[in-house]
Amino acid sequence: MSEFPFPKHHLNKTNEDESEDKSDTDVETLIEDIIPKNKPSHAMYIPGENSLNAEDSSTLINGQEPITGSSRDFFNKLKHNSPRKAQNASIQQLHYNQNKISLDRCIHQTVELIMNVQSENKQRPIFYPTEIDNDQNILLNSAKAHLALIRQNSTIKNLTKEQLVKNLQTDLPEFKILKINFKMNNHEDGGNNLSNLDKKSIASLLEKKLQQQIKYLLNLKDRIDDTSSKVFVTGDLNAGKSTFCNALLRRKILPEDQQPCTSVFCEVIDASKGNNNIEEVHAVSIGNEYNIKDESTYEVFPLNELENLVYDCDKYQLLKVYLLDDRSFHESLLRNGVIDIKLIDAPGLNMDSYQTTQVFSRQEEIDLVVFVVSAENHFTLSAKEFIATAANEKRYVFIVVNKFDNIKNKIKCQERILDQIKKLSPDTYKNAKEFIHFVSSDSLVNNGDPGDPGDPDNEPNNNNNNNHQNNPDFDELEASLRKFILDKRSISKLLPAKNYLLNILQDLKTLSNLNEKIYNDTKTQKLKELNTHIGPKYNDVLSKSAKIGDTINLLIENTCIEVYNNTSIEINNTVNNLGDSPIVKYGGVQYLFEYAKETQFAMIDSILNSVIESENKAKEITTNKVSEIIKYGQNNLDDEFLNDKVFNSSLMFTRRKDDIGKQINQTIDISDFFDPSLESCLSFIGLPESIISKTINYYNPINILSEIPNSAVSLKDQIPTQLTLHTIYSSGKILTIGALGHKIYQFSHYVTPSLLKKIAIPITLTLTGFTIYYLISDIPNALPRKQARKIKSQIEKLDYSHQNSTRISSECRSVLNYPARQVMNNFQTSIDRQFNEKKEIENVIKDAEISSKFFGELKKKIKVQNDNLVQIDLERINYVD
Repeated sequence: MSEFPFPKHHLNKTNEDESEDKSDTDVETLIEDIIPKNKPSHAMYIPGENSLNAEDSSTLINGQEPITGSSRDFFNKLKHNSPRKAQNASIQQLHYNQNKISLDRCIHQTVELIMNVQSENKQRPIFYPTEIDNDQNILLNSAKAHLALIRQNSTIKNLTKEQLVKNLQTDLPEFKILKINFKMNNHEDGGNNLSNLDKKSIASLLEKKLQQQIKYLLNLKDRIDDTSSKVFVTGDLNAGKSTFCNALLRRKILPEDQQPCTSVFCEVIDASKGNNNIEEVHAVSIGNEYNIKDESTYEVFPLNELENLVYDCDKYQLLKVYLLDDRSFHESLLRNGVIDIKLIDAPGLNMDSYQTTQVFSRQEEIDLVVFVVSAENHFTLSAKEFIATAANEKRYVFIVVNKFDNIKNKIKCQERILDQIKKLSPDTYKNAKEFIHFVSSDSLVNNGDPGDPGDPDNEPNNNNNNNHQNNPDFDELEASLRKFILDKRSISKLLPAKNYLLNILQDLKTLSNLNEKIYNDTKTQKLKELNTHIGPKYNDVLSKSAKIGDTINLLIENTCIEVYNNTSIEINNTVNNLGDSPIVKYGGVQYLFEYAKETQFAMIDSILNSVIESENKAKEITTNKVSEIIKYGQNNLDDEFLNDKVFNSSLMFTRRKDDIGKQINQTIDISDFFDPSLESCLSFIGLPESIISKTINYYNPINILSEIPNSAVSLKDQIPTQLTLHTIYSSGKILTIGALGHKIYQFSHYVTPSLLKKIAIPITLTLTGFTIYYLISDIPNALPRKQARKIKSQIEKLDYSHQNSTRISSECRSVLNYPARQVMNNFQTSIDRQFNEKKEIENVIKDAEISSKFFGELKKKIKVQNDNLVQIDLERINYVD
């Protein structure tokens, strides 16, 4: 059996302008077109040709009389036109196959686009405008609106649509397929759920939505590849769905009741093709996947058990109802001789939340929706939502207004229903004659049950039930349904897929436009912020940090040098001044040893005191410099810098262990008590200190040697210019050895040996006594001088002055390094913070560039894909009048 063997039917095609005019006509005019004025239309199937007569097909819309005459005349006419019809059928089939392949390719490419969007969404969450259902306020998942409020950790305020448009300088995008609604409650315990909606959470919801679309598109591909057609009958509770299905079958198969009875999906299938001509029910349990070849996947029941099975929704998810319809091909929709049709009776909307969700989810598997609405109740909210959702894919939805005979004011009822359909499915409204039908299904079904007294023969109702009542309204509905499914297969089977792809591509384009604009704006804004604020601030803190660091380091170095020099001078001066005068009271010769020890201890203490004095000066200097460093920090960082810290200089140098007393040799020798010298002798005689210092300096060998000319040139410079050769000669004679010897000889005449003998002993005794007295009297001065020289010599060997100067200056450096480190650490913290801000904004700019480029490229791919879809002309041969 070929998939699409019908010949081309030249119907009166309504162009686009006419369709628009038609949509604007009065409802009364549409109603007049809908209400049939002629006899019911019929479609005549011709066995052997697998096609419908072209002239007869035209009567499906125009309502003309069906072809009459003998079958032989009709077949002769058909045979005369068969070559042309076969050619048209082949062309039509070729176009159908090409369009199906093109749609398959477009579905695969669209899935790739969605997967690319998913990948981008995982790396950089996509901005998505979200709509809150409770008060229809808008909250944009963007850096300018939503994220800014989230980061401020403040109460999020809803933005109205006008405010949002003003902020973004663009219209709020609207989605058909990728729309995500957030239903928020207003209770005090949960009304502030908006605070939990951040960019990542919304992106996560978008990810789920995209994943659903991939699954939907793959099911859509399977659907257009399937040679059969699924007719999905749904509607509100107690709208008469099962009754309508029975009317199409001309048999009371599905249970009917004034109360909702169908709670399990019932799929009616031609048993002659699917189940070896056996009428029965295959009940598929929840969780199983139906496979007719595997009996473990279902349970078999007779047809008379169907009325009990439809209530058992807790056990079964699907009932496969296999029927035999012995009516002729042109009468039976199920057994039409062309394609396999599966009629699905769905549970009513609002039956329960689970069943309603299942009804919505089955749209991806069906080709045609027949929505049954009660003329008494019109469209409920669930019905409106279902039709609006179906309109995203299916441009045309069959609307069956059942129980129309019960309405008294039929015109008013039609007006209200058509007005509702106009908003829900505009294309269905434009083609109201084709897709909107007001019927009463009860009159179409033979109510005679097996053994019913109403049956003339009082026999069970068989499958050859052809004696249905004449109902032009229902006949026109059935003819339109047959024509749309069989004769306009490209529109009924392929057009929904094309329409859905166009809608989802439009949504992707809208999403791309929004994100490209936001990322471009973000890039511009962040570049401006980086160049005018973050970058200069970062460079300024770097420069300031380097400058302050150099200043503080220089301050520390100068302070340490100052402390070192002060300590060195203080200790050296103390050591150099040792022995200049007695520092311990002399108690007499009998306390000579005690005096020596006390003098020695006093000298060591004076040295230690000089070290302590140096430390005190270092503390004072360090205190001032610490304050100066803190001031640097307060001026450049924060007025509160180290305000909680107090510098305690008394804690400095507390770990010093000066063991100089152990390092110096403290033994006392007899020679330590005597230190004769010319200076001390003259002082002992009683000469004034000034004369003694002049005499010592004058006769100092060093001074004498320093005054001797060290070269002939300097000697020449010292000789007076007026000195003559005669003067030099005369002086030379005076200074000759002979002259000197002559003078000594003359003086010797006065010193005789006898004189020497007389004065030698007294002079010797006098000198000896004077010397002894001088040495004993000079002990208080000689001992300090001698001890000072010994201590000084040892201190020089120990390098005592340098060691203490280094120690004191090092501790000052350690103390000063603490506030210096605090200043530099705070600067480094500020630098790190500024660097992180700079790095973060650079990453935002980089991501904005990548995302902007991605969405720019995505728009190009979407355009190519959209152009390819537009070129798939499904209505060139098949169209809706």
